[in-house]
Amino acid sequence: MDTHYINEVLKGNTNAFGYFIRTYQNKAFGLAISIVKREDDAKDVVQDSFITAYSSLTNFRNDSKFSTWFYRIVVNTALQFIKREKRKHEVTGEYSITKDEKTALNNAISQLEKQDLKKLIKGIFEIISAKEALVLQLYYIDEQNIAEIEAITSLTKANVKVLLYRGRKSFYKVLKNQKLKELN
Repeated sequence: MDTHYINEVLKGNTNAFGYFIRTYQNKAFGLAISIVKREDDAKDVVQDSFITAYSSLTNFRNDSKFSTWFYRIVVNTALQFIKREKRKHEVTGEYSITKDEKTALNNAISQLEKQDLKKLIKGIFEIISAKEALVLQLYYIDEQNIAEIEAITSLTKANVKVLLYRGRKSFYKVLKNQKLKELN
């Protein structure tokens, strides 16, 4: 279906590009916010990404899915935004989690209501590093496989796996710290 709309836009039907906006804006926003952390900034990144995709549509070669190509644009635009704004959030240090702690955290998460869970995840994504949040967003929320994440982010397979591992550890560490604060 994407191919039909790509051809329409390339033929000069600018209204056909609305299909891409309607189809991809929510996931693009999710990707952007996982990187830039603020809603207003994420909206700007998504808007810039759509403008870039529209003006670069003639360069789309159909050797991958349009979504993969477009999400790559979103990631690049967000990373460029971070460089310009010099806003980096990093979680440093080593942390290991026991099997019992993981089980307890998973049980606690499953008891949260869906809306609370979304707020919790968004809050944690704002704390952990942008790359870790991006990879976790793509893998767990957008359900992209490792090969698709490689294509979207230009990271190697090994880097994606390392970021998934570190991201999970960072996520659990932040979650555990928040739960400990609530108990005190």
